[in-house]
Amino acid sequence: MTKLLAPRDENELMLITSLLEGDGIDFLVQNEHFGGLYPGLNIFPFNERVILVAEADFDRASLLANDFLESIEGKPRQGGQVG
Repeated sequence: MTKLLAPRDENELMLITSLLEGDGIDFLVQNEHFGGLYPGLNIFPFNERVILVAEADFDRASLLANDFLESIEGKPRQGGQVG
């Protein structure tokens, strides 16, 4: 599995995973439940959650995530991975 992005907050996590699920893309959220022990901002490494997708689905997943992020931020995130 390949890192797609580390969402900034719980809302971003839920929306992006909903988009992936709706498009039939399998994913895994690393630290999904552990992150709830330290609510608030994602502070690496304490509560950072990472969305992982299969390498075969990475291009499709990153397109979905980038489209979503552009719609709320007005610009795509920089870097090799989406987030």
